Amino acid sequence: MDTATAAPARPGRQRSEAADQAILSATLDLLALDGYGGMTMAAVIARSGVSSATLYRRWQTKQELVVAALASLHAEIVDVDTGSLPGDVAALARSVADAVAVRRDDLSEAVTLALRRYPEFSEALQEKFQRPRLAVIAQVLDRARERNELGPGLSPQVAMSFVAGPLHHRVYGLGETITPAFLKAAITGAVAALTALAPPP
Repeated sequence: MDTATAAPARPGRQRSEAADQAILSATLDLLALDGYGGMTMAAVIARSGVSSATLYRRWQTKQELVVAALASLHAEIVDVDTGSLPGDVAALARSVADAVAVRRDDLSEAVTLALRRYPEFSEALQEKFQRPRLAVIAQVLDRARERNELGPGLSPQVAMSFVAGPLHHRVYGLGETITPAFLKAAITGAVAALTALAPPP
């Protein structure tokens, strides 16, 4: 009888968190220095100190890499069901406030220019940032209608403008921080606006 035992399976290569951070940090720095058009994958490899295989195993195109690097600056917006419209709006507003509070002013010009010149880059950012947020606010609106807190006719796009708009203006328009007092006022205003635009039955 064959009593030999099979050799244990070798685990797959583990993804290195340190390598990820080095690549994403290098990407952000080069984006600020050279812009989207001037940044190259070769430059990211040189600056991050990783191999080309390590980089391309994670991100195969510059577009994917830059979107991932920008996403690494912001926490993901998640849906929280608190049981009421004011609670849901407050949870969403706090999540948005946390995201916009992280600023890299040196990236603003590069990203703005890239959005104008590269439609595919703009579409990728929409897919990564805007559409998930609209999906969250759509769930908030649906639950509010089911609870008879809102009536019909209010789109996620309009609703999100009232939730996120004041926060973006505070940070990017005025260059000021979002204080607890301002966040509370923004939440109160957003709930009032949504209720006025879609009065409950």
